[in-house]
Amino acid sequence: MNWTAIAQTIFTVCIVPLLGVLTTYIVTFLRKKSEALQNEVDNENLRHIIERTEEIICSCVITTNQTYVEALKDKNAFDAENQAEAFRRTYEAVMSQLSEDTKATLSATFGDLAAYITSLIESKVNLYK
Repeated sequence: MNWTAIAQTIFTVCIVPLLGVLTTYIVTFLRKKSEALQNEVDNENLRHIIERTEEIICSCVITTNQTYVEALKDKNAFDAENQAEAFRRTYEAVMSQLSEDTKATLSATFGDLAAYITSLIESKVNLYK
Protein backbone atom coordinates (compact mmCIF):
# COMPACT_ATOMS: atom_id res chain seq x y z
CA MET A 1 0.00 0.00 0.00
CA ASN A 2 1.26 3.44 -0.76
CA TRP A 3 1.02 6.50 1.45
CA THR A 4 -1.60 8.16 -0.73
CA ALA A 5 -3.97 5.24 -0.32
CA ILE A 6 -3.34 5.14 3.45
CA ALA A 7 -3.95 8.88 3.78
CA GLN A 8 -7.13 8.61 1.71
CA THR A 9 -8.39 5.72 3.87
CA ILE A 10 -7.65 7.63 7.10
CA PHE A 11 -9.38 10.70 5.69
CA THR A 12 -12.42 8.66 4.67
CA VAL A 13 -12.67 6.70 7.92
CA CYS A 14 -11.79 9.42 10.46
CA ILE A 15 -12.12 12.92 9.07
CA VAL A 16 -15.39 12.66 7.12
CA PRO A 17 -17.41 11.43 10.16
CA LEU A 18 -15.80 14.12 12.31
CA LEU A 19 -16.89 16.77 9.82
CA GLY A 20 -20.51 15.61 10.28
CA VAL A 21 -20.21 15.82 14.07
CA LEU A 22 -18.49 19.20 13.85
CA THR A 23 -21.16 20.53 11.50
CA THR A 24 -23.92 19.37 13.86
CA TYR A 25 -22.15 21.04 16.79
CA ILE A 26 -21.70 24.31 14.86
CA VAL A 27 -25.35 24.37 13.76
CA THR A 28 -26.54 23.71 17.34
CA PHE A 29 -24.21 26.36 18.72
CA LEU A 30 -25.36 28.95 16.18
CA ARG A 31 -29.03 28.12 16.82
CA LYS A 32 -28.58 28.62 20.58
CA LYS A 33 -26.72 31.89 20.06
CA SER A 34 -29.46 33.08 17.72
CA GLU A 35 -32.14 32.22 20.30
CA ALA A 36 -30.20 34.01 23.04
CA LEU A 37 -29.83 37.12 20.89
CA GLN A 38 -33.52 37.04 20.00
CA ASN A 39 -34.49 36.77 23.69
CA GLU A 40 -32.18 39.67 24.50
CA VAL A 41 -33.74 41.79 21.74
CA ASP A 42 -37.27 40.83 22.88
CA ASN A 43 -36.43 41.66 26.51
CA GLU A 44 -34.88 44.98 25.50
CA ASN A 45 -37.93 45.86 23.40
CA LEU A 46 -40.29 44.92 26.24
CA ARG A 47 -38.26 46.97 28.72
CA HIS A 48 -38.43 49.96 26.38
CA ILE A 49 -42.21 49.54 25.90
CA ILE A 50 -42.81 49.36 29.66
CA GLU A 51 -40.62 52.40 30.33
CA ARG A 52 -42.34 54.40 27.57
CA THR A 53 -45.78 53.40 28.90
CA GLU A 54 -44.84 54.56 32.39
CA GLU A 55 -43.61 57.89 30.96
CA ILE A 56 -46.91 58.37 29.13
CA ILE A 57 -48.88 57.56 32.29
CA CYS A 58 -46.82 59.99 34.38
CA SER A 59 -47.38 62.71 31.83
CA CYS A 60 -51.12 62.06 31.63
CA VAL A 61 -51.52 61.99 35.43
CA ILE A 62 -49.67 65.30 35.76
CA THR A 63 -51.71 66.84 32.93
CA THR A 64 -55.03 65.75 34.44
CA ASN A 65 -53.93 67.03 37.82
CA GLN A 66 -52.97 70.43 36.42
CA THR A 67 -55.93 70.90 34.08
CA TYR A 68 -58.76 69.31 36.02
CA VAL A 69 -58.02 68.27 39.59
CA GLU A 70 -56.34 71.41 40.92
CA ALA A 71 -59.21 73.66 39.84
CA LEU A 72 -61.71 71.41 41.59
CA LYS A 73 -59.60 71.18 44.74
CA ASP A 74 -59.39 74.97 44.90
CA LYS A 75 -63.20 75.04 44.98
CA ASN A 76 -63.41 72.09 47.41
CA ALA A 77 -65.40 70.26 44.74
CA PHE A 78 -63.16 67.26 44.20
CA ASP A 79 -65.59 64.55 45.27
CA ALA A 80 -65.85 60.86 44.33
CA GLU A 81 -67.65 61.64 41.07
CA ASN A 82 -64.91 64.06 40.02
CA GLN A 83 -62.26 61.55 41.05
CA ALA A 84 -63.84 59.03 38.71
CA GLU A 85 -63.93 61.65 35.95
CA ALA A 86 -60.25 62.48 36.52
CA PHE A 87 -59.38 58.81 36.28
CA ARG A 88 -61.46 58.41 33.09
CA ARG A 89 -59.73 61.39 31.47
CA THR A 90 -56.31 60.08 32.40
CA TYR A 91 -57.10 56.55 31.23
CA GLU A 92 -58.44 57.77 27.88
CA ALA A 93 -55.42 60.02 27.38
CA VAL A 94 -53.06 57.13 28.08
CA MET A 95 -54.88 54.72 25.79
CA SER A 96 -54.98 57.27 22.97
CA GLN A 97 -51.20 57.70 23.15
CA LEU A 98 -50.35 53.99 23.15
CA SER A 99 -49.89 52.41 19.73
CA GLU A 100 -51.76 49.27 18.80
CA ASP A 101 -48.47 47.34 18.79
CA THR A 102 -47.68 48.57 22.30
CA LYS A 103 -51.17 47.62 23.50
CA ALA A 104 -50.78 44.14 21.97
CA THR A 105 -47.35 43.65 23.54
CA LEU A 106 -48.54 44.77 26.97
CA SER A 107 -51.64 42.56 26.70
CA ALA A 108 -49.51 39.56 25.76
CA THR A 109 -47.12 40.27 28.63
CA PHE A 110 -49.49 41.24 31.44
CA GLY A 111 -52.79 39.72 30.32
CA ASP A 112 -55.40 42.33 31.21
CA LEU A 113 -54.26 45.61 29.66
CA ALA A 114 -56.95 47.68 31.37
CA ALA A 115 -56.00 46.35 34.80
CA TYR A 116 -52.31 46.97 34.13
CA ILE A 117 -52.89 50.57 32.99
CA THR A 118 -55.32 51.18 35.87
CA SER A 119 -52.81 50.00 38.47
CA LEU A 120 -50.06 52.17 36.99
CA ILE A 121 -52.33 55.22 36.94
CA GLU A 122 -53.32 54.65 40.55
CA SER A 123 -49.72 54.20 41.64
CA LYS A 124 -48.66 57.41 39.85
CA VAL A 125 -51.59 59.35 41.33
CA ASN A 126 -50.51 58.25 44.81
CA LEU A 127 -46.92 59.18 43.98
CA TYR A 128 -47.86 62.70 42.83
CA LYS A 129 -50.33 63.51 45.65
